[in-house]
Amino acid sequence: MDTNNMMNEKTELAPEELEQVAAGTLTPNAFKKWAYHAVGISTRYHTIDRDEFMFMGKPITYEQANQICRLASDVSNIINAGAKNADAIGKSEPAFIRSFNSQLKLSMGLVWDGKPGSDF
Repeated sequence: MDTNNMMNEKTELAPEELEQVAAGTLTPNAFKKWAYHAVGISTRYHTIDRDEFMFMGKPITYEQANQICRLASDVSNIINAGAKNADAIGKSEPAFIRSFNSQLKLSMGLVWDGKPGSDF
């Protein structure tokens, strides 16, 4: 067997095959933990296994958690356009929660109760 050729040969795995090889990832999540928690997503981080996410007590995927955070960021940017730091509407305020829920319901069929997430 020619080990030099084996070392130079690259084989790429399909995403489905990669899932079977390694469940976890060493790359960072798309958002910081506080960003997930601020919009009601609870987190459980693992080193080897997949990180886990829950929204109001129900498991959600990594992609769904990121979609929720992106939506929250977009809503925050829109309702705070032109606001100075002290005048900005925070994610725990009723005005943000109403605006966020209107978009969250349309895009994902979910309604947030306004409670922050935590570690579980």
